Amino acid sequence: MKEEWKTHAIGRHLVDVPASAKLFESWDYDKDSLELLAPSDDAQFARLVTQREAQLKSKIQRSGKPAFAERVPLANGSISIFSWRLSEDKGIYMTDTYFRAGNRIIRYQSDAVPIANKGKAIAFYKRCSEKWREIPVGQMPEGIGFVVGNTILADNFLNYESWRLLIKLEGKPDVTLEVSSFVGAAEEGLRQRAGGILASMLGMAAGLSQLRNHARPVGPIQADEILVAGTQNGKRGYGFKWEAPGKSYSLAEPNLNVSLEVRESAYATNRESFSSDDEALELWDTLVNSIRLRPGAV
Repeated sequence: MKEEWKTHAIGRHLVDVPASAKLFESWDYDKDSLELLAPSDDAQFARLVTQREAQLKSKIQRSGKPAFAERVPLANGSISIFSWRLSEDKGIYMTDTYFRAGNRIIRYQSDAVPIANKGKAIAFYKRCSEKWREIPVGQMPEGIGFVVGNTILADNFLNYESWRLLIKLEGKPDVTLEVSSFVGAAEEGLRQRAGGILASMLGMAAGLSQLRNHARPVGPIQADEILVAGTQNGKRGYGFKWEAPGKSYSLAEPNLNVSLEVRESAYATNRESFSSDDEALELWDTLVNSIRLRPGAV
């Protein structure tokens, strides 16, 4: 790994990023959102759940009954709260599930649980509650699992999980750099869709040119990349894209994407982005080449 870079675990993958960068993460599991909350003790956890339950009980439906439906205890002190999604619809639940992983809390929200699927939903939440673990500080996660911050859902349940990592580079506020993944396969490869992409990446900037347009496998990951750049009013813009199309129903081979952009902004020069194409390409190559499935994650 390059000096002044670090390895970051997210989902079931590892990616190297500049140590000075700020990272912003989001995660979905089985298509529903996960939120990592601040550490808490038992009393704080109880207050959090009680407050949410009270909010739902105070929300009165047209029928005169509260939105709150039921509190369901899960493993390891986790809790799921069922409520009615619509005041006029008694057939669909919303759920707020609070999973415990050591002293961390992961909130999992779903807004479309048909009443007929309530039993299946509870079984799913119970399974997850048994498998959340806290990752010790300073340690890389090991074994099967989906990493969410410093916690891991130690399961290989086949589902439509996804994650997004926004990387804010120190001293380069004009650069947008993002890595993302979702379980599923793209209908067409990146270069097959290139006609539309080349036009949209830089908005047909003056002097637009291709730096690369080719197959770009990374280890066993089959992928393509298209890199374009253009100069307008003395400022260099970039639109880089790398994509592994993925395979359907595969946790080990999801659709993976990396994008880097420098577009029009409040900055008139490239002082807040890259001094040259070589600098941009060096950072890009270091990051893309580092993407790999975490050993044992699946």
